[in-house]
Amino acid sequence: MVIEMECFIPVVASCPLFKDIDTANIQNILQGTAYKIGSYKKNQYIFRMDQPIAYIGIILRGSVEVQKNFQSGKVVSLICKEKGDLFAEGAIFSKMPAYPCQVIARANTDVMLLPKQDVITALSKHKALLANFLTLMSEKLVMLNQKIELLSYCSIQSKIAYSLLHCISTDWASNVIELPYTQKAWAEHLNVSRPSLCRELRNLSREKILHIDKRVITILQRDAFELLLSE
Repeated sequence: MVIEMECFIPVVASCPLFKDIDTANIQNILQGTAYKIGSYKKNQYIFRMDQPIAYIGIILRGSVEVQKNFQSGKVVSLICKEKGDLFAEGAIFSKMPAYPCQVIARANTDVMLLPKQDVITALSKHKALLANFLTLMSEKLVMLNQKIELLSYCSIQSKIAYSLLHCISTDWASNVIELPYTQKAWAEHLNVSRPSLCRELRNLSREKILHIDKRVITILQRDAFELLLSE
């Protein structure tokens, strides 16, 4: 797929990896790599768990889902990423022979694929790029720890409570939270079905613990809500 660099530079510039790096330097960095553009249809694999680690990706259009497969056959959705996001970056310095997770297109999606070795070379040459990469790795560790803790809760209500208190709201004192995504995406994040999520939200609303107005959720009884974490 041939796309002129000028067409995708604005999206690449919005990627956290290139934060505070001007357009000229971004173009210079990319020209030093053997990047390629890939197009994927909805539900098509971008990376498989048995695939050798060769690239990281930047989403130019569409969105992707990162999943973890277990020997039991269970598939857990770890995170969904959107236009401008970087994915598989954690595999760059891994000694594992293959990707630890699979990446699937959630819609018709275009991605920039950057060769692993070219990225390592670029990181060694550009301090700002390296600083951004290390920040991303730090944030990813925090996110993965939160995801592990989220999956440790058994009940759907406790998952809802943890998600709202720890994963969504940046203001711990706030009782009003605006969901950054749809209920369908939220259910995928919690690893529960959407009907089950909606049922438990209705129950919490009926008990006057929460008030729900589309994507805006107000915690009416903070103590009772926090007690859900102990279930």
